[in-house]
Amino acid sequence: MNELPSLKLPVPEVTVGAYRAVFGRLGAVLELGWLPLLLLLAVSILPAALPPDFGAKNPVLRALPDFLDLVAGALCLNAFGVRWYQAQLLGGGSARRPWLAPWARFLAYTFVLYLALGLMLTGALFLAMAANGRGVAAEIVMGALDLAGAVGLLLAMARLAMLFPAAAVGRPIGLAGTWHATRGNGWRIVLCWLFSTAPLLLGVQMIMGAVFTGFRIGAHAPMGLYLLRGLVGTVADFLIAALGAAVLSDIYRRLVQALES
Repeated sequence: MNELPSLKLPVPEVTVGAYRAVFGRLGAVLELGWLPLLLLLAVSILPAALPPDFGAKNPVLRALPDFLDLVAGALCLNAFGVRWYQAQLLGGGSARRPWLAPWARFLAYTFVLYLALGLMLTGALFLAMAANGRGVAAEIVMGALDLAGAVGLLLAMARLAMLFPAAAVGRPIGLAGTWHATRGNGWRIVLCWLFSTAPLLLGVQMIMGAVFTGFRIGAHAPMGLYLLRGLVGTVADFLIAALGAAVLSDIYRRLVQALES
């Protein structure tokens, strides 16, 4: 991108716009995401269909459902994300648009994000092991380093977030382009994310936690409650993904308009 005018993103306006875009067009969200949603739902309830002792003697097998959930989430949510970004930025017409190339880019970006998160978690684990038994001061220092790493990663994700809407509309801008375009707005993008997705995420966690706690349900919950938790969690994941994409679509539109004006 070329030199960008000074633009300060209006956090409340972007956040409210995201809620309107998703909950005001909930039918469009379900129309675009019904097949990925069903696939994710099937994967989410898979552990309930497995025997209680599945993978008890094999840690690889024990981790298999979580791995499948991670892979299915990346495939399905990115497939939905491409269509939802295109609907936000290019309109909801019936014209066929390129989908496979943007989806491949989305998957590549997601893989890099998973890799960064994995490295951060590995580093946090090593720091925790290094601080173990070295006193309170060492644990505080290591905790501060972990927090600084998490904040830095979150800010970097915000600065690189324009990769997704740009790829969805067929105008990939690369790392340097998105870093330049979001200059001065990293924390505003983070706040837009938090204000648009955190209430829904926390609400779902509180409601489902209250249900399982209120009925004193432990690890061996009835199949119906597993289905309910899988359904609620999967729908929430799609709504959170839709809200995040609506936020970034609005921000991308504002940045492009500022550049072209």
